[in-house]
Amino acid sequence: MKKEIVTLATTVAAILATNVHAQQPIDAISSASSRATTVDDLASDPVAYLGQVAVVGVVAAVKAGQGFTIVDQREYADCGLSCVNEPETRKIPVRWDGAPPKLQQTVRIIGVLEKSDRGLVFSAKNVTEATKE
Repeated sequence: MKKEIVTLATTVAAILATNVHAQQPIDAISSASSRATTVDDLASDPVAYLGQVAVVGVVAAVKAGQGFTIVDQREYADCGLSCVNEPETRKIPVRWDGAPPKLQQTVRIIGVLEKSDRGLVFSAKNVTEATKE
């Protein structure tokens, strides 16, 4: 999980270096909050989603008491969990101290994406099983 966080933090740091002016206040609700975004979209341009955001993804790893990692539904449909450790697979580590979701479960997460001294952190406020849309 540390490697995933470092990978996400490195990507985000590069984006932040060129887009510092794009940050929204942490308490602001981004346009992505009104509907759930995908893991792929969030990982592609995390700065656009700073603040409250809803995201849907498939649980790829669980670390009870600390959180879990999600991957994009399309990625999961293509290769299951076999691609999780591939460097090009976009994944999002999620901080969550509630009951952990099940591995391979599709979940909808409402949380806050914010800057920390170690990069960006996505902290879940609510995790539910995703409904089919």
